[in-house]
Amino acid sequence: MKAKHLLLMALLLLSSCSLIWTPTATVKKFMAATQKGDVDTMTQLFSGKAIQKLGADTIRSNNQKFAETARRATSSGGTYRMENIEETSTSDGKQVSFFYKNDKGTDSIKLIFALSKEGGAWKIDNIGGPEDIKTGVPTTMVPMLAQEPGATPPTSSSEKVEAETKSTDSKTVSGGVLNDKAISLPKPPYPPIARAAKASGTVVVQVTVDENGNVISARAVSGHPLLQAAAIAAARSARFSPTRLSGLPVKVTGLITYNFVAE
Repeated sequence: MKAKHLLLMALLLLSSCSLIWTPTATVKKFMAATQKGDVDTMTQLFSGKAIQKLGADTIRSNNQKFAETARRATSSGGTYRMENIEETSTSDGKQVSFFYKNDKGTDSIKLIFALSKEGGAWKIDNIGGPEDIKTGVPTTMVPMLAQEPGATPPTSSSEKVEAETKSTDSKTVSGGVLNDKAISLPKPPYPPIARAAKASGTVVVQVTVDENGNVISARAVSGHPLLQAAAIAAARSARFSPTRLSGLPVKVTGLITYNFVAE
């Protein structure tokens, strides 16, 4: 009887250990270490595969930069937390994605972690996109705000996006660059986390404007990932004069550009 009890306890311990070492738990531990500036723990959570590819010094340097950026963003934008966490399976292991938002609701970035199992624990292979580990601040290839249901990922060519939209919807016409056609074009705020990282440059947002001149969809097609969320939010607030074709109101698809200059 005693042996059975010991075996049951051992199984329970093994089960609890496996529950602790989930991909999401590893990511949460990494982000908690990031907030504390614990670069040693952040680096230890990377896999041997990642270290072999880039080297421990490079990964540690990247982690140091990310921790410093997170600290500066927190000091100016408030506490950041993980929201909308999703864990999915991949051919190489698991992928954990989430939105890293501040408590003021003014800043948001989507991060994607690729992980694989190593020595019974889930380790980080990549932060950002599926192809490689980004240098500096972790980034992502997709918009940082949730897209409308049914929206497809942006392509690298804005002209291709316009052509596809026009060909799939006969009631939607292409309007090219729409900045000068707006009757209201709010300027996006400079995200604190982007300011801390000194991110700058042009963000191009593809929008669809309905028959009344309201933006009904928006997604970034190019630009620094840390700046895309603010640009998308501003684009959704833009207003345009209704467009008519043969006397009938039609939808318009086009591009809005925003320039961010680091201060």
